[in-house]
Amino acid sequence: MEPRQHTLRSFVFAHSLNMMELAQSLSASQSSIDPWASLSAKVGTDGHIFIFNYGSVVFWNVPAEDQSEHLNRLLGLDAVPNLKPKFSDTFTVVERAGPALVEFNRLIIDHLNPDRMEVIASTLAQSTSMEYYESLVEASWNQVDALLVQLKNRGTLSMMPTPINKQIAESLSLRSTVVRVLHLLDNPDLIWEDRVMDEIYGDLRAMFDLPERFQALEYKLQLIQQTLSVVVETIRDRRLYWLELAIVFLILFEIVITFVH
Repeated sequence: MEPRQHTLRSFVFAHSLNMMELAQSLSASQSSIDPWASLSAKVGTDGHIFIFNYGSVVFWNVPAEDQSEHLNRLLGLDAVPNLKPKFSDTFTVVERAGPALVEFNRLIIDHLNPDRMEVIASTLAQSTSMEYYESLVEASWNQVDALLVQLKNRGTLSMMPTPINKQIAESLSLRSTVVRVLHLLDNPDLIWEDRVMDEIYGDLRAMFDLPERFQALEYKLQLIQQTLSVVVETIRDRRLYWLELAIVFLILFEIVITFVH
């Protein structure tokens, strides 16, 4: 078999995608990885598109101009207004005889089938989604860092605990979304009966640094939550101090009033 090169490009959006609407719009079918959360459709003679409900789209052998056309169709869906790609990534798969090999940004494999293509596309989608969530965590940490700078310079925070509590809730929600979306702890069921994919799946994740990046996200989110909890306690302690001071003044005022009468 002559070597054959396949080009993949993934996009990630800030919104989840309506799979029912997409299935009708693109004449897509449910994929084998997760029938409730992913779709696949054939594009042209040799192209494929894989769509994941958490906001990732992977084009397989789809020309750039056709990618733009499909993205514009996504942009026009009423269910996801103002949809814009946040990040994109590319990957190459070489189909040729011989042992499977994972190199930097390239996979060499003896042959492809729909199940293998879905596993590869899903891994690339996870990596691109990871980049998006890394940007969200970084933005959240910048907000926390600004609070720490204010606390360091002033020794206190002139704000109510409600916004901090909301930020804690947002970080918890983000952490839950990362775990739910990326599925880094679960291997796809498709690889259990495919020895080659079972062997290279771990190498694919390692090439994209998915486990390490996931652990880094977990650590940063935990640190953000812990820092915000300390900030909330600091604000509460400050309010309690002024409350206790007000009570002392009220007692003194009552004593003065008693003596005056």
